[in-house]
Amino acid sequence: MDERFVAGTTIRTDAVSARLFPGLGDGPHPGVLVVHGGGGARGYEQTYAALLAEHGYTVLCVEYFDAPGVRDVPLGVPLKEFGDAADWLLQRPSVAGEQVGVVGFSRGGEAALLVGSQFETVGVVVAYVPSCYVWPAPSWMDDVGEGQPTWTLGGDPLPHLPIDKYVHEDDGIDDPLGVEEPNASTLAIERSTVEEKERATISVDKISGPVLLVSGGNDTVWPSAVLAERAADRLAERDHPWRFEHRSFPKAGHAIRVPYRFGGETAPAGTHRYGGTHEANARAAARAWHATLEYLDSL
Repeated sequence: MDERFVAGTTIRTDAVSARLFPGLGDGPHPGVLVVHGGGGARGYEQTYAALLAEHGYTVLCVEYFDAPGVRDVPLGVPLKEFGDAADWLLQRPSVAGEQVGVVGFSRGGEAALLVGSQFETVGVVVAYVPSCYVWPAPSWMDDVGEGQPTWTLGGDPLPHLPIDKYVHEDDGIDDPLGVEEPNASTLAIERSTVEEKERATISVDKISGPVLLVSGGNDTVWPSAVLAERAADRLAERDHPWRFEHRSFPKAGHAIRVPYRFGGETAPAGTHRYGGTHEANARAAARAWHATLEYLDSL
């Protein structure tokens, strides 16, 4: 089921590639960026954006790869694209305030934390199943080599955990996604040096606003519960002056996404490819959605 009251409009400028979902009701409305994950643009994040728009937010879904007119793979993506998207949204007469919120999923959750740490135009950050570390571009994708950067800042690649250095053929991991522990991400975290992890750590304490972290304890893409907890620990250790919280759902996996979209043909007790039962993922999505609205309310 994908019923929407708000339709998206494609935005293409020299600086912005996105889909715009205007907020319902009298404006101006708070602005929110929604950032898709490693599956590419024009997926479930658009339904999520439309749902936010129905709740009175003007939402810009940033399309950073796998959309018409955009790069095919997440390779060398300038963080400036997200900063430009925030600026573009804030310049709309229909958008209120001096900051936007950012909601990101998976690799988009990683991006949301990075963008929040770099741009003062970003206030509230909500990161679903994110990473506290920067990861390289996925070398299993076409035209992506080992050790290449996903993100750049000022033209320079961001330091990342060298996953290809620490995951070997004899580890027996044939599928880069949906593998139970130990998976490639877990092995890279365990085997990388303290210095490598420090260089790849996202400075979440530099985010200029509240931070909500959402994770699943049965995540088989990467250990989001561990990664999100480390981000929360950094916020606590650095005395982050805004509210922050890590909501972890032990029985859920990586697919904590759009709420209230549980298909009748899906067996609740069945296991999702990326971990957790369908029921646990659906319950987590609903609870995370309510928490997200609570955090975005501060915009």
